Amino acid sequence: MVAVAVLAAGCGGGSTQSSPATSAAKPPTSTAPPPPAIVAPAQLKPGQYPTKPHEPYGTAGAPAAGARLEAQQLAGYVVGPWQVDSTLTEPYLSTYFVIDEPGLLAQFGPESIATAAGRHKFIDGFVSARESATKTVLINGVLRFASPEDAGAAAGEMNADALQLNIRGAVPKTVAIPDHPDALASTYDVDSRGTKLTTVRSFTAHGPYVLTQLAQSTAGLDPAIALVTKAIGAQAAAIEPFKPAAELPAVPIDPTGLLALTLQTDAPRNSQNAVYSGTGALHFQSNPVTSSKVFQDNGVTAFARGKTSVYRAKDPASAVNVANTFGKEVSVDGTETADPVPALTLSRCILLANPKQFYCVAPAGDYAIEARGPELKDVHEQVAAQYILLTAKP
Repeated sequence: MVAVAVLAAGCGGGSTQSSPATSAAKPPTSTAPPPPAIVAPAQLKPGQYPTKPHEPYGTAGAPAAGARLEAQQLAGYVVGPWQVDSTLTEPYLSTYFVIDEPGLLAQFGPESIATAAGRHKFIDGFVSARESATKTVLINGVLRFASPEDAGAAAGEMNADALQLNIRGAVPKTVAIPDHPDALASTYDVDSRGTKLTTVRSFTAHGPYVLTQLAQSTAGLDPAIALVTKAIGAQAAAIEPFKPAAELPAVPIDPTGLLALTLQTDAPRNSQNAVYSGTGALHFQSNPVTSSKVFQDNGVTAFARGKTSVYRAKDPASAVNVANTFGKEVSVDGTETADPVPALTLSRCILLANPKQFYCVAPAGDYAIEARGPELKDVHEQVAAQYILLTAKP
């Protein structure tokens, strides 16, 4: 489930029907329910939302657009903090960062470090941030540069600038990262309401990339260093299959075809009106540990993020499982059940408390749909239109 104000752990489930024992002692059998029938467009009320697919998208056409698209694609190759420590599931700062120009690095770090990256042919990047209930923090990301030489120079200069910072009176000092002699890192301590927070910031040149981490611990230096050590090792392996674009204008906009079937938002952030892999989708989930298992069990391989969110599962039964799990995940104390989408009997709608908005989820063939907004009628119309886009025959 894409992160909303209410966070909870959900669990998927299914039902089986067992045959009673007979004198022949036949083994019990189980039957899966048939996939739900597709609802005809005439039965749905999409309002003014489009119900015809967008014309097939082409390529970026310009370097800036290509950098944004490649940054979105990088999400599938960036290690989530929860993969380093399974307690790191709570949102931190903006939680995810699509970096299509170096100035955006200042969203989670000092501006001087962003400026240093910009001096060395920075191209794009993706960064993921989470914290635990005990306020342990890990930010992990991959920044792409024009060449290994540029990445090496950037890592050195970014670390040098980090060492010059003065953070609430604390002056960083150099620290070594075990097993990663090429990592350039610094550490400092600050007091936060009577609690000592130890931070480690690291930059590692790895081919044309800089692997960057920030770890924060309330238990001293060693736990923070351990997080960074593990993150670097995992990230170095995860980025290897990624194929950076030779020409940014040639980056495809919609390699899966799913974006053309997804309702678009009119004023998108640089993470919206975009498609991601199933792995990349985890960075946007309210509980990525739960969602990781749900996606694996149900073959979720693609995710589109527009006005609605759309997940492609391996088959209709799997899409039902995904939708049901999301519905359970958000149905927690402080929420209220709302009317389902008319004619979509497997849909579920919920009124969230903070901020007050409606959330609806529904399966649609091989897909699961999420939509939200302040007015229930509008959210119903979003889901209806999205359902038609995904299921209507051309």
